[in-house]
Amino acid sequence: MDIRQTITQLYRDYESRNLTNILASLPDDFCFEWPFDPSTARYSGICHSKAELLEQLNDIAKNFRFDAYRATNILVDGDRAAAQLQVDLTSEKTGRRFSTTIAHFWSFKNGIPVHLVEYTDTALIANESG
Repeated sequence: MDIRQTITQLYRDYESRNLTNILASLPDDFCFEWPFDPSTARYSGICHSKAELLEQLNDIAKNFRFDAYRATNILVDGDRAAAQLQVDLTSEKTGRRFSTTIAHFWSFKNGIPVHLVEYTDTALIANESG
């Protein structure tokens, strides 16, 4: 699979909540980063492994139901890629459904994803998590 196909499949797997396929596609030292201030953003910091990432994904799943998770734009340049996503969520605490846009910046090594930085509207997420 090329980088575009790999990313597209990862997003499909995430939308269907197939974490087994996602984790099988990532190296053990996969790095996932939310570059936000932890005093203002619940989801912030760096996961330095698949195990740490799985903990965060499980926490997110306890707080939000993913109603849709669609890549609307994927750009690939060598071993780097960027993606824009439209995400529809329902807060488990408030029951409110809302939409947000997420930006992802991927790094690959030998066709394997090794690092992902995610940007999102942290104020919206904080507001909707009750």
